[in-house]
Amino acid sequence: MRIESICLLLPVLCLHGAAEGDIGPEGGPISMVAGRKQLFLDDVAVQEITGLVRTMHQPEKRGAVLKPDLPTDGNLVQIRSAPMWVPDEQVYKLVYLAYAMDERCPVNPALAVSKDGVHWEKPIVGEVEVFGSKENNWLNMGDGLRWPENAFDAQVYDPDDPNPNRRYKGLLGAIGRIPVVSADCIHWTKLDVPPIPSSDEATLTYDREHGRFLAAVKTGNEFGRAFNISISEDFEHWTAPRFLFGADAEDQPIAVEIIRRRIADPGIAMPFFVDPDPATGWKPPADEKHFPTWRAECYNIGVFPYEGLYIGLPMMYFPTGTELPARTNTDGFDLIRLAVSRDLETWTHVDRRQAFIGPSRIDDGKVGVFDRTQLCVTNRPVEHGDELWFYYVGFKWRHPIYEFNQDGSPRDPATLSPEDRADFEEGRGAVCLAVLRRDGFVSLDADAEGGALLTRPLQWAGSHLFLNLDAPDGEARVEILDGAGQPVPGFSEAEAEPVTGDRIRAEVTWRSEAGLDALAGTVVQLRVHLANGRLYAFWTE
Repeated sequence: MRIESICLLLPVLCLHGAAEGDIGPEGGPISMVAGRKQLFLDDVAVQEITGLVRTMHQPEKRGAVLKPDLPTDGNLVQIRSAPMWVPDEQVYKLVYLAYAMDERCPVNPALAVSKDGVHWEKPIVGEVEVFGSKENNWLNMGDGLRWPENAFDAQVYDPDDPNPNRRYKGLLGAIGRIPVVSADCIHWTKLDVPPIPSSDEATLTYDREHGRFLAAVKTGNEFGRAFNISISEDFEHWTAPRFLFGADAEDQPIAVEIIRRRIADPGIAMPFFVDPDPATGWKPPADEKHFPTWRAECYNIGVFPYEGLYIGLPMMYFPTGTELPARTNTDGFDLIRLAVSRDLETWTHVDRRQAFIGPSRIDDGKVGVFDRTQLCVTNRPVEHGDELWFYYVGFKWRHPIYEFNQDGSPRDPATLSPEDRADFEEGRGAVCLAVLRRDGFVSLDADAEGGALLTRPLQWAGSHLFLNLDAPDGEARVEILDGAGQPVPGFSEAEAEPVTGDRIRAEVTWRSEAGLDALAGTVVQLRVHLANGRLYAFWTE
């Protein structure tokens, strides 16, 4: 795997590798595909920018939308797959893991449904007896299955399978993932195929454009947790897992600085166990079991296709100390980052590896703030009108802070403050939602003085040109240049109509009567002149 980084403040950007299907040999023109947008997460479409600043945008948080509010939920609910929209029923379906800690099965998948993706119902399924009753929403994945065999955190809805009994697909189990299918998202059947090698984290995505399924499964590298990928076109025959993504050497000094900044900020929750800063020369006691800390690992990753790209949501884990008294794992926190690939091998980090989704602050109190320490990714966002909805799991703590003291001894419940008690009783983890403008991952921004984007050469296709633009107090003007870098008659900057407003889909027009159809098959470049605005994408139709 090769890792590259994008700098957000460069006046001129370099070119990177080719996008399969869109871009020819290095330096060759981009073959425009009508309807496919060109984004700015990497530099493939960019030849030069002048006077513009590239900005990564974080989705706006909407808080917890699915909480542990039933006895059968226990104190924690979590997911690794986004809600599945089922057109025939006009509902979202979500399979989540409930931690009721029942003697029969401490952890089990359960079903929730919603019409709007925000308000969720937990229907009575009647399949599993919990606390002496089947009046609950638990799914029966197989009699006698317990964790990790009943781990079920990877599901997709496949509207294209001609067999209605296989519309829902999932991966069952944690240590080895078994493909399973269902007609109703309740009754699941194991396929008679070998399991996909995996450890206890995974995501599953349906790559509809390419007609294939992507399973990101946990493995390891020299820095700890990492991920392989296995691919299937029929959900039965899977490629041998190969390396997908993991932390690298560049992540390690960054991790130390991230942990230091977090320790210094009282408004951000800290893990319970934190080893001394490595700069102090501290070493763990030789006679005690200890795991490497103050470093970065990839705890999980969501990977999904988007406008000819593969966007990755690496869940980066920063272990800070060994948990007590068990000493079987580490304490730490997670941040969700943003990365992009054209081939699922070479990844470009966006915004110098800064957080795409980070922790919520607790300056005004802890109760109700779930996404404080661990932020767990799902496989992809949900496309919702002009927005992308990112569902993720927020944990208040990784180690049971209200049950133990920092030396590992049991904590006296009488020491809990009223806020501590309310925080504990509300639950440990919930499903949270954050919302982003469609295509809104990265923008090119101009101030009042303005700037310009010059695209790489484009082999033209389409009869209309569109921008995703936020410029209520500014404008964009687009000119089309020929192979010699000269304005194409009829499409110069002087003839361009200004494009204004905050518009997801703004058509570009010129005062001339020339039609864009005449450019079909020719190689041109776009120069977008922008003032007081943000440009997120351009495309043709």
